[in-house]
Amino acid sequence: MGKDEERKVAVPEKDEKAVMVACCLEGENAERIKEKVLLKIGEKLEDRSNVVMTRLNNEDLEQIDALIEVDAFKSRSEAAAFFIKEGIRARKDLFLKIMPTVEKIRGLKEQAKKSLAKTE
Repeated sequence: MGKDEERKVAVPEKDEKAVMVACCLEGENAERIKEKVLLKIGEKLEDRSNVVMTRLNNEDLEQIDALIEVDAFKSRSEAAAFFIKEGIRARKDLFLKIMPTVEKIRGLKEQAKKSLAKTE
């Protein structure tokens, strides 16, 4: 199977646990399944053009590095992006609740800026 064909292989929707499965697999199909999982993770991490600096405690960094060591992720950045995305998805209810308020705040800030511009 060529690289283009491998990218078309379906991966189950329950990919939340995909990273851990990929890390713990053994046997004949392990590499094939691991490759499918990594392709799925790569799809979720497309368009990562924004940079965010973060500080982690030693325990969290060790966990991230362990996943990199077993080739579940290519880099700390990729792993962090995946877990941030998963965290946001897991708390979707929170974001749905706060976004209307955030939009109001943004609107009020824009009004304030326009008011200041008129007085200058």
